[in-house]
Amino acid sequence: MKKWRLWIVLTVLCSLLSGCWSSTPIEELNMQIGVALDSAEESGGEEVAIPEGGNHVKPTKIISTYQFTIPQGSGGAVMKSASNSSSIKNYYNMSETSDSIFEALRQLSLRTRRTPIGHHLKVIVISEKLARSNNLTKLIDFFTRDNDIRPSVMLFVSKGMAKDVLENALPGQTPAFVLEGIFNNRDRNMGIWEPVTLAKVVGPLQAKKSFLLQNVIPIDHETKLSGAGVINGETGKLVGFLDESELEGMAWLTGKGQGGVLKTYNPDNNDLLTYEVKTMHSKIKANVNNGQISFNVKITSTGRYAEVFAEKAKKLHDGIVKKDKALLQKRVLEIVQTTVTKMQKELHTEAAGFGTSLHNQHPAVWRSVKDNWDETFSQIPITYEVNVNIEEYGASDTTAE
Repeated sequence: MKKWRLWIVLTVLCSLLSGCWSSTPIEELNMQIGVALDSAEESGGEEVAIPEGGNHVKPTKIISTYQFTIPQGSGGAVMKSASNSSSIKNYYNMSETSDSIFEALRQLSLRTRRTPIGHHLKVIVISEKLARSNNLTKLIDFFTRDNDIRPSVMLFVSKGMAKDVLENALPGQTPAFVLEGIFNNRDRNMGIWEPVTLAKVVGPLQAKKSFLLQNVIPIDHETKLSGAGVINGETGKLVGFLDESELEGMAWLTGKGQGGVLKTYNPDNNDLLTYEVKTMHSKIKANVNNGQISFNVKITSTGRYAEVFAEKAKKLHDGIVKKDKALLQKRVLEIVQTTVTKMQKELHTEAAGFGTSLHNQHPAVWRSVKDNWDETFSQIPITYEVNVNIEEYGASDTTAE
């Protein structure tokens, strides 16, 4: 009798084990890995599928381009063996035009039997024209609401057409994966800003706090990070760009750089001096005196000689090292001041954290200026202290005494 009861219990339990009853073979899915958003006015809607016949009128505002990876089981392996290696593509793109990003995605169902899924979405690229004319909160609303899309998706802006970025990659590479992977090089180049994800922009947008988005451009069948777009916190729109040198200045100003190169020239003989940045730190101090606000920025760095370009080997005695240190400090000061001038006089947008420092150090003063902070910041004087320490001299025989 006990055995029969045991069998009954086991039978019931087995019936409750659903296994993978709701699974879908990967060959039947379209895995989104990248999205590009463009203004339809930039191209007039060409190269976008337009329905023929019927009474459906499609609004023309945003061109949504979706990049999908090609599963090997759905023909990727066949394409690889049958095609020339220079023409192999591991991805394909599909574009739709609508004033609704969600509708554009669903319109793809009219063109493919595979269901698009966003679990593996890596990057979203927004064109300059679209970012200048629309609050970023509106453009990313669908992506922050969709349960399938992870908040770790990276955001970019692009001068020109964003969809061109998703078309550029070397043979065998996938643009979305390349963009995501470039951030592994942050310790090698200060032109790579910190990754900005969906999770990281929601707070600043709601708090009306300005921030940067990495700018990416297509170049010579590749994609390249080139400076950063500045998003104004008050409007949530793109107001301008920092070029590569100005973004480097922002890295020094905020201390967010993880490594890279600092280059300058000796005014006496025009010899090149290259310094490899190992560490950098920055501290912004807010001062309030008789109601007048000012800031002092202290920047410190340690690094090594990377390249001197000297014609003859010579001992790097204390006098030479001290002079080189002064040249490097002067160069840091120049690029930092250029960046701050750009924010104060041209963009009228503060995206370096000066407001945060004032908020933390003088909260009462911050409350009195926060409603018009960007314009207030444009008139505030700033002083700088830069200290560069050369701790290593490389493997050359020109060692320090």
